[in-house]
Amino acid sequence: MKAVIGTPIGSVIIYVKNDKITKIRLTFQKEGWAARQKNKDFPSLDGSAARQKNKDFPSLDGWAAGRRGVNKNENYYNSKTKKHFDIIYAYLYGDLQKIPKEIFDFPGETAFVKRVYETLYNTKKGSVITYKELASKAGNPKAYRTVGNLMKKNPLPIIIPCHRVIKSDGSIGKFTPTIKWKKYLLDLEKNLSEGGKNGFKRY
Repeated sequence: MKAVIGTPIGSVIIYVKNDKITKIRLTFQKEGWAARQKNKDFPSLDGSAARQKNKDFPSLDGWAAGRRGVNKNENYYNSKTKKHFDIIYAYLYGDLQKIPKEIFDFPGETAFVKRVYETLYNTKKGSVITYKELASKAGNPKAYRTVGNLMKKNPLPIIIPCHRVIKSDGSIGKFTPTIKWKKYLLDLEKNLSEGGKNGFKRY
């Protein structure tokens, strides 16, 4: 089962199995979703007032059901994925500060890998952390390159917010599928987080 959330720069595809999110994939829309969907009830970065006005987004009968390329042969947004869709949507554009652990399992086959992902999961929305800081908090300060590789392999972006991990020199670093996604997610959190106008909060 999978559900798709549209954003101004691409789609967030959520894969669900046994009532848990097993994978999230970010796609990039080169031609400019925002331009084609101008004034189409998408909240973007306009804050809670805009979100409250756009009451038809998302719902089974509104924007979400009609604008995701859904067809009868695909198991997209439906009663079985609605809960996961709504939680991720609320996290991205609403007031939800953290994705509940009940809807996913931490990835990783070793204790260190799980600690890295759990530590990152526990960072605050709107904050950033360096690869070295993350490695140190997970128990191995010298493993920052390993942390970098784990970010590339992260199967649950957004839930485990690898977009918050930056380089020690303060530069933003790389991101899959595109650096534009990293900038978009950081800007989104900055605008939605308390005090975000003054820049990112350090973890």
